[in-house]
Amino acid sequence: MKLKRILTAVFAAVFTLGLFSLGTANAAGTYSISCKNDAYGVHKGSIYLQRGYVYNDSNFAAAGDTGAATGVSGSDQYIMTLDSAYVGNDCLYAGSGDTNGTQVVAGDVARLAVNAIVGAVSNRIDMAYAAQNAGASATGLSFTTQGDGASMAANGLVGGIGFWADFGSTNIENTQSFTNVRLDSMRYDGDASSYSVGVDKAFGKAIVGLVVSNLDTDFKTTFNDGTYKQSVDTYGMYVAYKTSVLQIDLGFGQGDSTIDTTRRDLGNDKIITGSTTADIEYSNARIAANFSKGRFNIVPNLSYRTLSMDIAAFTDVRPSDDSSAVVGSGLLFSTGNATLTTTDDTVAARTVDSETMSIGIDISANMGKLVPYLNLSYDSEDTTRATYKTEAGTDGNNAENAGTNYSSSLRVGGGVNFMINSNINGGLRAGMISGRDDWEESYMGANINVGF
Repeated sequence: MKLKRILTAVFAAVFTLGLFSLGTANAAGTYSISCKNDAYGVHKGSIYLQRGYVYNDSNFAAAGDTGAATGVSGSDQYIMTLDSAYVGNDCLYAGSGDTNGTQVVAGDVARLAVNAIVGAVSNRIDMAYAAQNAGASATGLSFTTQGDGASMAANGLVGGIGFWADFGSTNIENTQSFTNVRLDSMRYDGDASSYSVGVDKAFGKAIVGLVVSNLDTDFKTTFNDGTYKQSVDTYGMYVAYKTSVLQIDLGFGQGDSTIDTTRRDLGNDKIITGSTTADIEYSNARIAANFSKGRFNIVPNLSYRTLSMDIAAFTDVRPSDDSSAVVGSGLLFSTGNATLTTTDDTVAARTVDSETMSIGIDISANMGKLVPYLNLSYDSEDTTRATYKTEAGTDGNNAENAGTNYSSSLRVGGGVNFMINSNINGGLRAGMISGRDDWEESYMGANINVGF
C-alpha cells in the first residue's frame, strides 16, 4: 500500500513537471525550431523530403530518399513528407501571426498621415484668414481647425511671406479581442507624431503656399508579437481663396517613406526583421462658410482628403536555428540531415489608400483674451483594410477575426486659445475619434503663434 502511494506521488510529480515543461516549450516553440527550417518546412503538400525517417511501432531508423529501410516494410513503413513532418501548433497558427505588419497596419498609417498633413495646412489657412480679418486683436484667435496638433505662425516677413510650423501627436489602439499570438486578431497600438513647416504669401483674398511634412509611427503589433515603425516625408502645395462668406482651399503633394518591422518566429522564438520603402501621393479639398453672430463664429464645412501609398516588395529575414536550443535532437535531426538554416519570407508589393469625406461644424466664441472653440465632424471613409495569410491548419479558433472594414467615425475636439499681447498668442486643445469599429484614437496639443 505504501509502495502504491509512493508510485502514485512519483507519477503525479513527473506528470506535473511534464505539463510544466510542455507549457514552457510551447511558449517558445515546442522544439525550438523555426517554422521555416529548411530541414522540413511547414508548407503543406505531397513533396517528399530529401532526407527523412522511417519508423515502425517501436523505433525510428534513418531512411534513404526512397524511404527504404532494412527490416522495415509493409504498413509499418513511412517516410516523413511535408504533410506528415512535425510542425506542431506552433507553426499552424493563425494567418495574422504569420503576417508582416505592413499587411495589417499600413492602411491606417495612410489615414493618419493624410489627416496630419491636411490638418496642419487647414489650421494654417484658417489662422491666416482670421488674422487678416481681425488684425492683432483677440478676434484673430477665433480660427477653426480639425483639432489636431499645435501650431505657430509668424506673418509679415520679407516681402509679405509668412512662415508657420505645426506639431501634433495621436494615440491609437486597435481593440480587437486577443488571447495569444497563435490565435486570430489584428490587435496593435501605439503613437503617431507629426510636424509640418511651410511658407506662404497672401495675394488679396488668395493664399498660395508650400509645405513639408513628416509623420513618425511607433506601434506594438500584438497580433504577431512584433513592432512597426514608419516615417512618412512629404512636400506639397496649397492654395486658398476667401470671400465675405465662403472659403475654398485645395492641396496636393507627394513624398516617400521608410518602414521597419519585426515579428516573432513562433517555432524558435527568434525575431524576424523586414525593411522596405514606399511612395506617397495625397490631395485634399475643402469648402466652408463663415457666419458671425455677436461673439460667436459658426463655420459649417465639407472636406475631402485622400492618400495613396505604394509599398515596395521586400524580404522578411528569419534567423537560423541554434543547435544547442533544438529539443529532441536525434529524432528530428541527425548528422545526416541536420539543417539549422531557415527560409526567408517574401512580402509582395502592395498599394494602400485612405479616402475620407467629412462634413462638420466649428464653433468659436470671442471672450476677449480667451477664445474657446468646439470642432465636430462626421467622417465617411474608405481605407484599405488589413489582410493576412491563410492558416496552414487549425488553431482552435474557427471564427476568423478579420481586419475591420472601417466606414465612418465622429470627430469631437475643442480647446481654448489665448492672447498674451498683440504679437504672442497660443492655445491648448484635445479631442478623440469615436464610432470606428474596434478602434480608439485620441489627440492633444498646444500651440503658440508669434507675429512680426
